[in-house]
Amino acid sequence: MVARRVLTFALALAVVLAGLSLGPTFLDQDADTPEPARLAFSDVTEQSGLDYEADGSGVGSGNSGVYVADVNRDSWPDLLTTGGETPALFVNDGGHFSRTGALTSVDHHIKSAVFVDVERDGWTDLLLFTTKGTVISFRNDAGTFVKTEYGLGNLTYPLGATAADYDQDGDTDLFVYQSGSWHDRKPAGYFSLDEGIGDDNGNENYLYENVDGTFQRVESAGITGRHWSLAASFADVTGDGYPDIHVANDYNNDTLYVNTGDGQFERHTLGGSTARNGMSSEVADITEDGRPDVFVSNIWFPNLEGNMSKERYERLKRLLDFVVHSGRTKGNTLLVNQGEGTFVDDADELGVRHGGWGWAASATDFDNDGDRDIVHTTQIVVRVNRTNPVYTYPMVFQRHDDGFAHVNASTHGMAETDGRGMATLDFDHDGQQEVVVATYDDRFVVYDNQATTDAGAIQFRVTDENGATALGAVVTVRTEEREHVVQQTANVDYLSQDSRTEHVGVGEHETVTLDVEWPDGTTRTFEDVESTQRLRIQKSGLVVTSSQNATV
Repeated sequence: MVARRVLTFALALAVVLAGLSLGPTFLDQDADTPEPARLAFSDVTEQSGLDYEADGSGVGSGNSGVYVADVNRDSWPDLLTTGGETPALFVNDGGHFSRTGALTSVDHHIKSAVFVDVERDGWTDLLLFTTKGTVISFRNDAGTFVKTEYGLGNLTYPLGATAADYDQDGDTDLFVYQSGSWHDRKPAGYFSLDEGIGDDNGNENYLYENVDGTFQRVESAGITGRHWSLAASFADVTGDGYPDIHVANDYNNDTLYVNTGDGQFERHTLGGSTARNGMSSEVADITEDGRPDVFVSNIWFPNLEGNMSKERYERLKRLLDFVVHSGRTKGNTLLVNQGEGTFVDDADELGVRHGGWGWAASATDFDNDGDRDIVHTTQIVVRVNRTNPVYTYPMVFQRHDDGFAHVNASTHGMAETDGRGMATLDFDHDGQQEVVVATYDDRFVVYDNQATTDAGAIQFRVTDENGATALGAVVTVRTEEREHVVQQTANVDYLSQDSRTEHVGVGEHETVTLDVEWPDGTTRTFEDVESTQRLRIQKSGLVVTSSQNATV
């Protein structure tokens, strides 16, 4: 029997052995499965216009990323791609991407990026982090990117950044998380099979305060530690209205910086099953109890020795010795928020533990049935079963009443790809979430959502009166049967940034009620709101930016 792991702001109190079963699987929609598989995708890269190829640069994790923003405020989500010789911005013209020359002046290899509205004028700006640690900043001047300087200075090895108003003074602050270079050294945890490392050898993470449109590094806010951080989320996970910071660390435990509400943070180490290779940080109310949970991808393989010849196993063992013998390859974690700073890792119970070598993830409702599904990219390392490799495909987990079931590649339609970053967005305004996969050394892939459902969704972004995203706002979407609590965040993950237009499936419901709370405490309730709309929610009222199924 697998024991539940309770994670508090300390080491875990229990040790759990990971099982080897995959859990419920949709192979060909067998009758024994909990319910028919609905999640399916089709490759529409050619039709979409996205033409970008990564060059495989970037030792270790790579540089292949994809980031979403509506850069020209026309309601159609645009894409930034990185990992090739230069970054590229693709503008979405009615569901078709066209490459622009906006970033042709950038002659550096880019490690990561983030879209953030620095001036809060409603035009999202862009920060590019190079592999050398320099920051290239662009101000969005009514749809045109102009090179500027925001005061971030030089960094060491930035893996990304996320944003929130941590001190609730009305502006947008920044958290930059860093890793280390495998060219220079290995993580301290590489040489420790399964325990947390207090004195890590990565690089520091930094908090920046926004002062009149310029970032100033905060030295005394409690942001400490030198880890190999790969992803972070800036969201309120403790329920006090102040955004906290979850950080997924490679070869170490997760870090949780708890916002104390006075401009300071308390640094806590999450123990137990987080002592592994944390790749993603996906914060959402996955279990639908009103509290945000945290999904983190990791590495898991089935019993290699028992699934191949002795000769093949010996060759792989020499190649992947740190994987075969490491206690850190424990599989994905789903940290279910219990309130009051307590989390339970329910990945086994909910069926999302086993996902191969995972990277970027998304917990969103792909079939619009009212609950979140989970998809994450995978790295191609080894085809354990050469006739049915499973773990070299993107992992698709469909939600059902008792947890999640893995949807097999023969059903979900995604191709075997060496994936890293991944973004979700409704690029064609059809009311369903599509997926873009950033590959390590190949062409990026656009997947159209082909879920077998007629259910609908409502899409929205909470803003201030200037049109700037109100990071930290909370929306409760109510139907007759259920409530969905959505926190407006920067939606950053590993080498990725999802659309800030939130997506909530509402099944067959034609109208919903929206309860909205802005970061400053202002509340509004909007009743009988038609679903199948894309909305901008302002204090003054609702603005319909487009209807779904719109084309131009």
